[in-house]
Amino acid sequence: MEDWKSLIDQAMQQESTDLIGAHKIYGDAVQVALSNAQLLLGDLEAVQLMESIYGALVAYSQQVMLRMRAEDPEIGGVDHAFRAGQAYGVSCVLNHLIDQLTDVSAITSLEALDDFSDTLHDEIVVQARGAGLTVELLDAKGEILYD
Repeated sequence: MEDWKSLIDQAMQQESTDLIGAHKIYGDAVQVALSNAQLLLGDLEAVQLMESIYGALVAYSQQVMLRMRAEDPEIGGVDHAFRAGQAYGVSCVLNHLIDQLTDVSAITSLEALDDFSDTLHDEIVVQARGAGLTVELLDAKGEILYD
């Protein structure tokens, strides 16, 4: 199995000459890193660490959403789009990367956290659409939202 660090180095060197090739290598690095993380999830401490990182991402995403509510930016304005995009980005990391991991020992509640983060992501997508973000929006499972 290749090392995700060397794949990232390889992609960074290729960025200036072959964007598409570098993009693919970054994707390969994602999969290798996630496979590496999955192998570690047989260890209680690794599972607890992953659960803590999951919690940090959920809390950060919610912190951004609450900040947006406190600032009360006009929907469709630049501030609203920035906060919605910020929360959406964190939620995508949570839902499209970390959710691929499985707690093989069933020691923690990663599945319940997955359901919870899916719900949060759905709420953030509503804000992202309200902000008029001009990127392809993905649902919590990584499928493109067409409507």
